[in-house]
Amino acid sequence: MAPSPPLPLAAVVLNYRTPDATIECVRRLGESKRIPDRILVVDNGGESRDRLAGRLGTAELISTPRNLGYGAGNNAGIRAALDGGARLILILNPDAAPDPGCLGLLERALADRPGAGIAGPTMVRSSSPNVVESAGISFAPRTGRMRLLGHGQPLARPLPTGAREVDGVEGCAMLVRAEAFAAAGLFAEDYFLYFEDLELCLRARRAGYRTVVVPGAVASHEVAGSAGARSSRRLYFSCRNHLRLAGQAYPRPLLETVARACAIVALNVGHALLRAPAPRIQGLRAVVRGARDHALGRYGDRG
Repeated sequence: MAPSPPLPLAAVVLNYRTPDATIECVRRLGESKRIPDRILVVDNGGESRDRLAGRLGTAELISTPRNLGYGAGNNAGIRAALDGGARLILILNPDAAPDPGCLGLLERALADRPGAGIAGPTMVRSSSPNVVESAGISFAPRTGRMRLLGHGQPLARPLPTGAREVDGVEGCAMLVRAEAFAAAGLFAEDYFLYFEDLELCLRARRAGYRTVVVPGAVASHEVAGSAGARSSRRLYFSCRNHLRLAGQAYPRPLLETVARACAIVALNVGHALLRAPAPRIQGLRAVVRGARDHALGRYGDRG
């Protein structure tokens, strides 16, 4: 029996003030062993339109009237891809660089696992390509702790085969079935920035679609490329949206909810003090504002 033809696959690349990286990202997609059938570049806010126009080859350019954030910006491209008949959609940050064989491996993983709706690669940092940044994401419902699996470990050689189930994968590079979007919905737009990827994966699981990581598929990424590594806004959105995700994905009785929220805030305070490159006082204030806005139900772009 002849193998089934590949499903129509579209790539969505979200640009926000990084036109050169976006142009390079589109070029790399054209060199992939599995070239997307359609590439849609979403210029989030329209500020880079003049820089991008005429430099994207056959890729299509969509401009939004303002910066809509990660979720709504990607959703603009996803809707266009779905309307055009795409059955698989690659979500790709412009500063993410999949290896040439990465997309084909993600596609094969979903084809071999009908119950899987989302597939992601092993992520490495562009500056440390032999060290794992993440091989999927785990989330503990009771404590709210989120971990990047394999973080800091050497990249295995030879690369492993197969795929394994995880709670989530990073949104800088993920391949999603159209059926998973139909069942679970698109990215949550009120998060604005951070945790939309894990939230989608957990929501897809509740809708009946698993998430897998494909260890042999590798993509590099420079962390915090668009947000700025020293920006305290990252800490604001991380704390606020971490709290929101835990409450939405795993509702608990009041006392358990309060205990979990305290644990999440403590984790974010510890990160602001010990690991985040943002100035400590600014970072702590951002965490406090994030926790406050979550308690008040204030979401969207408030960072």
